[in-house]
Amino acid sequence: MLTEAIAAARAGDRARARDLLSRLLRADSSNAEYWVWMSSVVDSKRERIYCLESAIKLDPTNRAAMRGLVILGVRTPEEAELASAVKIPRRQVAAITKGPAVGREVNVPWKVIAVGAVGVITIAFIYGLSSRVIAPWVRSLTGRQPYRPASTLPPPSSTPTDTPKPGTPTLTPLPAETRVMRTPIPTELAGTPLELLIENSVTPTPLLGVTPNAYGAYESGLNALIRGDYELAVEFMEQVIDANPNLPDAHYFKGEALRLMDEIGNAIMAYDRAVQIDNEFAPAFLGRGRALLFRDRDAAIDDFDRAIDRDPSMTQAYLALGEVYVEDKLWVRLETTMEAALEAGVTTPRIYIYLSEAQMMRGKFDDALENALEGSANDPSMLAGYLAIGRAYVTLGINTFDRGNYSSALWPLLTFITYDQTNHRAWGYLGRAYVSLGYFDEAITVLDTALEMEEHFAPALIARAIYFTNQGDYEAAEVDFGLAYRHGTQNYDLLYWSSNLYYLTGDYDEALKNLRLALTEANKESKRAYQELKLSEVYALRALIYETNPDLRGDAIRNWEWILGFTHVRPETRALAESHLAELTGRAPSRTPTASPTPTATPTRTPTPTRTPTSTRTPSAIP
Repeated sequence: MLTEAIAAARAGDRARARDLLSRLLRADSSNAEYWVWMSSVVDSKRERIYCLESAIKLDPTNRAAMRGLVILGVRTPEEAELASAVKIPRRQVAAITKGPAVGREVNVPWKVIAVGAVGVITIAFIYGLSSRVIAPWVRSLTGRQPYRPASTLPPPSSTPTDTPKPGTPTLTPLPAETRVMRTPIPTELAGTPLELLIENSVTPTPLLGVTPNAYGAYESGLNALIRGDYELAVEFMEQVIDANPNLPDAHYFKGEALRLMDEIGNAIMAYDRAVQIDNEFAPAFLGRGRALLFRDRDAAIDDFDRAIDRDPSMTQAYLALGEVYVEDKLWVRLETTMEAALEAGVTTPRIYIYLSEAQMMRGKFDDALENALEGSANDPSMLAGYLAIGRAYVTLGINTFDRGNYSSALWPLLTFITYDQTNHRAWGYLGRAYVSLGYFDEAITVLDTALEMEEHFAPALIARAIYFTNQGDYEAAEVDFGLAYRHGTQNYDLLYWSSNLYYLTGDYDEALKNLRLALTEANKESKRAYQELKLSEVYALRALIYETNPDLRGDAIRNWEWILGFTHVRPETRALAESHLAELTGRAPSRTPTASPTPTATPTRTPTPTRTPTSTRTPSAIP
């Protein structure tokens, strides 16, 4: 149950975490760890202090409790603690004057606005510490040494990267527009609940449906419900109902207590009675929907919708729908519902995170990043925000071929993994960032960890295949690409990088087949910049293949010219096109080629496969 409570706290479900920890403390109030975690989910400073003092009484050496009290200003650290018990200043958040990102352009360069780097490794990447610091940390989490596969073929020639390997720390000042300040903390604090490391005012979650009345048992029942004494809450609410059976809120609170006691049938009857008395009483529909979730999912969704119809500002109803839609992968519904919540003035941080996830799954990557940053900035203690930001940056890196996005993904992903090492997605995204930045020792360790947790996680399989390609282990790369095809979706990322592998091995027919499919995927892009970036990379790789066959020289020239006709092209790809055109035609390339790009154009002839390309230039296998 403690594991479930910690997971709920990390997910931002404070009410659920508080309920579970209350049960644990009723069963064993002498466990200091229970009190420390309870301190991270209670609402008031006084309650936090009480929980932490209780932990100290039970375990005077409990460092997490002592740090919490120091952060709250209740105790003064001992001399030896001064270096580690550092108080993290409240994150400086500028006033928000615009709404959520819903289908608008994002100026990504200034969006390197972090939401709390909470871990020394996070800062290691921000300030560029060497991989001698990074690698031991990764291995300390995974308990593994980096795997170095035997190369079956000579590795591809290295291509200089525009992202330098970490070297001497350089304290680069953060941009002036940065909304959230990132503050390094000692490694000793990594075991402390994230909520205790951030001086962040948490708004207490009010009880829904409270109606003032003259019954003393009513207030006593509410207090019992808040404390987690559900049996006593039922008794008090029944006293109120006996005195006045026409109070819908009394039946609702009785239902809440019964639901939290897992007496679902009796809870539903209590909610039903509340609805019968007052069909406009929104909390009763919310409670009944929660009770129905594991019995009749559609009926539960209907009740959540009814609650919102009656009270469009009911945060809990939107969050309940969000949880259902994420589990059922109903991304359009999720996006629509979260946008409706924001339009209704419901701006709780979790709404932004749900909206970000929906936009991510619908290919709106810029908007997804902006909303992830917005939600996480508003509640830096919410662990899910760090994963949302890291994932968004990695996905932007994949779609823009911009390594700067991978660098930006490191700090949130490392922060997340510091507190949750069981999420295969976080490990997989981190591994892709490492591969794309050239941190290969760390990459293979992290990717193997992700795939041990979920062997069919396609993004990690693609990333590891790219790693093997760079190491010259083409056979292992082909195996991982094959698994990604089998267990994932046939997307541009998979098609392009598998084509790159086939090019390096000289299997040009297979490479061209995959490139044709990659062109189809690229042309589905609604955003012109992404479309041109993806098309230009396909044309470049295809031109290199055509150059291996003298009969296809004209096709190679056309592909290089199409690249120069685009506005959005990587500088290195444009430079490659210009140099190859100069070599093939003997003249400087024109910025406005006469041939218009034809994405579906393919040569009428198939190049004769040769095992060794005649071109001296080979594309980098680093994304």
